[in-house]
Parts: sequence; C-alpha cells; structure tokens
Amino acid sequence: MTPLPLPTEPPPLFKGLLVEPEEARSILRPQKDERYGFGFALSPYRGCAHGCRYCYVREYPNALHGPGDWGQWVAPKLNAPELLWSQRHRLHGERVFMASATDPYQPLERQYRLSRRCLEVLLLCPTTEVIVHTRSPLVLQDLDLLRAFGDRLTVGLSIPTDDDTVRQAVEPHAPAIPSRWAAVERLAAAGIGVTVAVTPLMAVHDAQAFARRAKASGASGAWVGGLRLLKQDPFYKVLADHGWLKVLDPDYAEGIRQAFREAFPSRRRARERPVKPPPPPPPPIRQPGLFDRVG
Repeated sequence: MTPLPLPTEPPPLFKGLLVEPEEARSILRPQKDERYGFGFALSPYRGCAHGCRYCYVREYPNALHGPGDWGQWVAPKLNAPELLWSQRHRLHGERVFMASATDPYQPLERQYRLSRRCLEVLLLCPTTEVIVHTRSPLVLQDLDLLRAFGDRLTVGLSIPTDDDTVRQAVEPHAPAIPSRWAAVERLAAAGIGVTVAVTPLMAVHDAQAFARRAKASGASGAWVGGLRLLKQDPFYKVLADHGWLKVLDPDYAEGIRQAFREAFPSRRRARERPVKPPPPPPPPIRQPGLFDRVG
C-alpha cells in the first residue's frame, strides 16, 4: 500500500485537543468472545475526543494521560493501515470489531482518515467480517465504502438513551441523539446492516417508545449493554446527583431489554456461535456484558 500524506498539525477545529500522533507496534488485539465471535479488535486511534464521562477506557494501562484528562487527548496511529495490511493473513475467516477502545469516527477522522484506510484494507480480505461501532454520524462519510462490503459488514450506532438531555450530561462532547437516529436511517436506507446499540445503558424516558423508534429507523436489531464503572469511579456521583442510579440495577436493564425484544420479535441469532452457560451475575456496580444483545 502507498501511504497517504498525513497532517503534521491538527487543524483549527481541533486546537483545543492534544493530538499526539504515534507509530503503533501492533493493531490487532485478539478477542475471546465465544458468543459473538469477534476474532480481533481494531482501534485506529488511542484515546477519544468524545470524552464520555463513563468510559472505562480512560483508565486503560496504555492511556497516555490520567483518567481526569480523558477526552482531551488523542493519539492517531499513523501506521495503522500499513500494520493491518501486513497482518491481513491473520484475518481469514475472522471477525474484526472496530473499535473497542476508541470511536473510529471521532472528529479527528475527518482529517486523518485512518478508519477509512483500515476499512479499505479489510475490504480486500474477502473472508473477513467487520463490525463498526460508533456514536457518530461521521460514519456516513464512508457510505460508499461500507456498502461495498455487502453483508460482510454491519454498523452499530450507540444510542444509550432516548433523552438528549441525559446525553448532554454523560456524553457532552458526543453527537446529539437526533443526529444518530438520522444516521441509522441513512445507513439502513443504503442497504447497510445497522443495529442500535443501547450501550452503556443510561436513563431512559420511555422504553417502549425508544424500542419502537429503533424499529422504525430501519435497524435490523438492537443491543442493550451494561455500564462498567471503575473502582471508586467519579461517574457514580454523576448518576447519584441526577437520580439515575437505577441504571445500575439489573432489573432496570432487563426491563429495557424486554421492550426491545417486543419491538424486534422475529430477530434471530443465526450468526452467533454456540453459547456456554453464562457466569453468575456480578455485583450491581459492574453490570454484565457490554454486548448483551436482545431481539
């Protein structure tokens, strides 16, 4: 592959963001997910400008800065497409999840285009399936490329609440909820498989209306995933101050899942691999699986 020229300075739009380009040593992180079969996670960036206040990645061992600085720095992995190209032999018959530790369509993608260039590599791997997970309508800039994958690719749009005032408190720098619904509709209209990812679950105003909205958007299915808090996480106080501690209650999450099951009654798990019996549920402060699917 011939590398494209990359910016040396962040554009004015990102002047308030510390951008620290780097040369990554690896790009594919093996996943052990027997239920959904993600073979590898792929993150073209380290850090995320969306800076969601609950994000557990802010305390990852490889974070460049402390949890309190989450959302204020991003490290684009400049050689991500070339690394992926050199490792493409590992991808035969595998699924790639993009991305687990960052949003592949955070604002810097407008300039660096690393996610698009990685997708161009994956398009040349005919036996590889791809799951793109984002909370950004910026994914629509690659509509042509996403369509080229056919049924090898699905997009999950994260919509963790039906109330944008909740989003403003927990994801203040992420795109507004109405813009995400519009992205789901455009993806579905373009023939791209899209799911609504209610993850991590936040406070919901009307679960039944939320689920019906997801169905009407053209989504083929939905996730409802639990919140993962850090030890002594300051986000706990955010929930308490707003009266949203109910999102940590497994019964509350199950009620939301049931609403989505009713909205997607014919959804089958044809592409899932056999499931082992689930482990006992963890304490309420750390709810089960990020990818607890419904419908």
